[in-house]
Amino acid sequence: MTESDNTSLKDSIRRDIRDRVRGRGSCSSGYQGIIWGGAVLAVGLLLLLDHLGVVSVDRVWRFWPMLLIISGASHLTEPGRRAWGALLVVVGVLFQLDTLRVIRFQWADLWPVLIIAVGLMMIWSAIETRRVRANPAAPSGTASSMNATAIFGGVERRVTGNFTGGTLSAVFGGGEIDFHGAEMESDEAILEVNAIFGGAEIRVPENWTVEFRGQTLFGGYSDTTRTGVSGGTDGTPKRKVLILTGTILFGGVEIKN
Repeated sequence: MTESDNTSLKDSIRRDIRDRVRGRGSCSSGYQGIIWGGAVLAVGLLLLLDHLGVVSVDRVWRFWPMLLIISGASHLTEPGRRAWGALLVVVGVLFQLDTLRVIRFQWADLWPVLIIAVGLMMIWSAIETRRVRANPAAPSGTASSMNATAIFGGVERRVTGNFTGGTLSAVFGGGEIDFHGAEMESDEAILEVNAIFGGAEIRVPENWTVEFRGQTLFGGYSDTTRTGVSGGTDGTPKRKVLILTGTILFGGVEIKN
């Protein structure tokens, strides 16, 4: 793979992820709509009461960090967005304590908090991966794994045989993995994906289902695979499950057929 191919691969992945994430953001869940609608309603009521001389907005404005806390709480119920939601809640609490003069916390103090959050998120993802792999269901026999790393570059892999698990790390680079030639004798397999300032494109067969259990922070995850037939009771083959764990930080991962 040449340097120009690497650049085009990374740009394509990041552009597709960004477009799909923006598209999904416009269709936010009903819970988020209720939460943000209530926040806008509260602001409007406060402004009205201020004009009527009932309350003073200057005194109420010191509770603006509650907006960060509300936003973070709305993400805590979304798999893959809990790390981002927890970060918003923590930052909101710190700013709220600062406005109440309990502690001193300024915008310049955000970088250490972000570094701590990234470290905790990566540790949590590693623990989750080990927990999922604690009870492997791989059959006895010939099995294969896949480990690919792209650092300031690109990597392309075509996986064949009985896939049981592996890792993909894209750090300031791009990775492209094709599982169309692979099989999965067990019910599920685990792929740990770490996209740090990079992107990954993963192609899976139509009889595979992808389940994302990783964490995203300033990144995006997109699954455009076709649903197909679940199988099982009517004699059709049961769909296999590819479990994705890991960390997406300032990057993107796209799953497609």
